[in-house]
Amino acid sequence: MEFRKLTLLKCLELAIAVACMGLHYRTRTNDFDTDTLSCTSYGGYIIILVGTIGGIIAGTPMNRRIYIFYCLVGCAIFVAAGALNIEIMKHWGKSELRDYGLSKAILSIINGALFLIDALVEWREY
Repeated sequence: MEFRKLTLLKCLELAIAVACMGLHYRTRTNDFDTDTLSCTSYGGYIIILVGTIGGIIAGTPMNRRIYIFYCLVGCAIFVAAGALNIEIMKHWGKSELRDYGLSKAILSIINGALFLIDALVEWREY
C-alpha cells in the first residue's frame, strides 16, 4: 500500500485509540471482563496501527486480506468495548469519572465505525 488519503484515516484511528487508552487509565470499572477487553483492544490496536502506519510510510506492502481482517476485528472489539463500558457506566452516579467513562465508550464506538469504513474502502479497492 502506498501512502494515500487512507493513511490519514489510520492516523485518526490511532489518535482515538490512544485517547481511549488514556481515558481507560482514568476510568477503570473494576469489572474484569470490561477492563480486560478495553485494555487489550486499545493497547493491541495501538501496536497494530503503529506498525501499519510505519509500513505504509516505509513503502512495505501489506496483504490486503490481512489489512481487511485487522479492520473488521478492530471494528468488532472496539464496538464491544464501547458497549460494555456504556453498560457499566450507566449505573454510576453523576460524576466526572462517569463522564470520562462515557466519553471513552463513545470514542470506542466511533473508532469501530472508522475501522468498518476503512475495511469497506479497502475491500472495494480489492
